[in-house]
Amino acid sequence: MEPIATWSHESVIRWLRGLEPALQQYHFEEWQLTGEYLLRLSYQDLERLGIRKIGHQELILEAVELLCSLNYDVRRENMRSVTEKLRGVSHTLQGVIQSRWKVNTYKGTSVSKLAPDILLSIIDLVTAAKALFSWLNRILAVSVYCIHI
Repeated sequence: MEPIATWSHESVIRWLRGLEPALQQYHFEEWQLTGEYLLRLSYQDLERLGIRKIGHQELILEAVELLCSLNYDVRRENMRSVTEKLRGVSHTLQGVIQSRWKVNTYKGTSVSKLAPDILLSIIDLVTAAKALFSWLNRILAVSVYCIHI
């Protein structure tokens, strides 16, 4: 994929045309935005370009934020690093749970709360899984965008 910062204004127009139908009323062709400028876009820029509706500004800025995340985070992460993190966290959770089985802390009574170390491990696992899904979602978004170009 071509780096977003090097996109021509034609590439930016194609990307903008892929956004919400409510935004298609604007004349993106007149904006002459490059990829580098798109990555720095602010609400003041959108007002200057004629987008006064706050909801429309939010739609564009959220999409730009996701684009920035894709542009800057993909370089630091890769599938292997994200899956290794998930694997490590799940292994830790498994170890914590197995250590609880070995120690008879329940004394025949039921326990209504999970131990803090188990809860922390579950939070770490969910966070790692979220990072993996986010990474996969960014790759899917790039794939869909590349197909449309």
